[in-house]
Amino acid sequence: MLLGAAASFMLMNDRVDFVCARAEHQGSEPDDALTMHDDRWAYCPASARDHHDWRPTGGVSLDDAKQFVRRHPIRPVDAMDPRSD
Repeated sequence: MLLGAAASFMLMNDRVDFVCARAEHQGSEPDDALTMHDDRWAYCPASARDHHDWRPTGGVSLDDAKQFVRRHPIRPVDAMDPRSD
């Protein structure tokens, strides 16, 4: 159940309890769509319908969740890159 920008605008004062950390769901400009995970609001920057990697936020606003994913981009690990450990 994804909600569009109009619905998420009305919910900006509500807590977003999860953010998707799946690398493939990150993008240069996060989307405004919210969905539900464990009966709580969850935010996926790509508005993907499935295959999420939900991480708890502790309860933040939608704006704060979007700012977090912009400031802390998650990138896929390239299997061909040499390991540093």
